[in-house]
Amino acid sequence: MIYKIKTFVVKLIIQFLYGFNKWEILGEENITSLVDKNQSFILVTWHGKVLSVFKYFANKNYIGLASKSKDGSLIADVAIKMGYKLVRGSSGKGGSEAYQEMVALLKNPSVRLIITPDGPTGPEHIPKAGAVRLARESGVPIIPVIGHVAKSWKFKNWHTFYVSKPFSKTKLVIGSPLYFNKEQSIDECLGVVKESLMLTDEMASSDA
Repeated sequence: MIYKIKTFVVKLIIQFLYGFNKWEILGEENITSLVDKNQSFILVTWHGKVLSVFKYFANKNYIGLASKSKDGSLIADVAIKMGYKLVRGSSGKGGSEAYQEMVALLKNPSVRLIITPDGPTGPEHIPKAGAVRLARESGVPIIPVIGHVAKSWKFKNWHTFYVSKPFSKTKLVIGSPLYFNKEQSIDECLGVVKESLMLTDEMASSDA
């Protein structure tokens, strides 16, 4: 009972902190062009700025990735309440099974995954290979997306985690799709993803 109350309260807090924000969305056509063609894709965002992305794409048929840790379970249950489906696993536990599940999912049309490539334990802004491997194997594009809030609380642990203050301005930037092939090395692909996320972050942060 206490756990159910906790998940409800966390969802309510997210809805309040982000639901009354003034949103500016740039690059929406980068997603709609793929959706219109029933093409699957992978959204990637930095773990520290995931809440804006999490709120914006709620109830839009997206599939998230959550670890099997205690914190991951809470996040997963809140996400389900906000309309997400979940794949559970991380590099520490259940990663191989989660990867194979996502590979199978991406063989279908209109599958939309969201992954934080530097999460859940960092290092900050250093993408891990999971999303790139998925893109190379499945042939679907990776789309960088960053949501930046003008006024936020910042919590420091292994990274800076941003939480919006109420009634702030949120600028969400959706970058161009990135396509990779199996002839490209993982390191090359990771470099492209990191650079694209950094550029998207700069655009989101400017005048926000």
